[in-house]
Amino acid sequence: MGAIIALLAVFAATAAAPAPASAHGPVAPLASSYLARISTVPTGLDAKVVDADQRMWLHVRSGETVVVLDYSGAPYLRFSTGGVQVNRNSAMYYLNQAPIAQTPPPGLRATTPPAWQHVSGAHGYGWHDGRLHALATVALAPGVAFAGRWRIPLLIGGRPSAITGGLWHSHDPSLVWFWPIVVLLSCVLAARRVRRPQLDTRVARVLAVAALASIAIAAVGRQLHGRPVVSALQLIELALMLGFVAWALRRVLWRRPGYFTYFVVAFAALWEGLELIPALTHGYVLIAAPAFVVRVCATICLGCGAGLLLLVFRLAERRDAAARDEPVDELEGEDDTSWELV
Repeated sequence: MGAIIALLAVFAATAAAPAPASAHGPVAPLASSYLARISTVPTGLDAKVVDADQRMWLHVRSGETVVVLDYSGAPYLRFSTGGVQVNRNSAMYYLNQAPIAQTPPPGLRATTPPAWQHVSGAHGYGWHDGRLHALATVALAPGVAFAGRWRIPLLIGGRPSAITGGLWHSHDPSLVWFWPIVVLLSCVLAARRVRRPQLDTRVARVLAVAALASIAIAAVGRQLHGRPVVSALQLIELALMLGFVAWALRRVLWRRPGYFTYFVVAFAALWEGLELIPALTHGYVLIAAPAFVVRVCATICLGCGAGLLLLVFRLAERRDAAARDEPVDELEGEDDTSWELV
């Protein structure tokens, strides 16, 4: 039961975990149809694109003064020895308010005197920047992946500079990725129609092992994906998820798992599979794992999770019948591996 409680704690922590410091609402896509890449970064700066084409993260070494200009050329962010400040007289400040963007006050211009507000004592900061994905609205010719170039203007020590890059588009994956789920469920339904308890138990074990392996791989990829760095909370969540997988594998392979163990595995697999669905519908996979591997894990989690649920009900019915000492044909030849609660 302790591992089940730990699993529920992981899910709750994942849902409640705050996003990294940023000037726009929490966005954490696992996949995208567009990807912004950086071409040039001024010397002394470290810049990364976060969430495919949504955010820019910038780190400025101590001692440098760097100002990020907004869409109209007004100062938006200032990096200095004291940390990071945001200009409340920048239109971008209002457009990036979370959770809902606000309409900038009328009269704001590039020449409006800044009203600086301290937002971080660190030298790194991330913000939503529409210039990264502005070209996503441009229609591309068939077979063309490059959408165009973007530019984020800066002032470094008062001198003009910029971070530049390009935006790429990728076609969505084929719907063929969903067919293995249908095939797998068809096979499970066929096994159920045989109505052999030992076959149901063996199929449940195979599905559970495949689902747990996919959960572990997906958890490693999701939690080790930096946005832009890997946080301590991500490492804790990863440790809890891998602990759950180890507990479940021990029960499935070397103990006598009951229907409730399989139900928990099915729930975890479906949860992970639903989290990974964007990888089956978008061209770029953003987490720290190859796109093919992530899509295979998504397919296995969804198929095995749903298949396990079909068998869980059968195992639960047999347990209840055995508890009532009812003469059920399906109980013949069945061991007691599926009668226990967990």
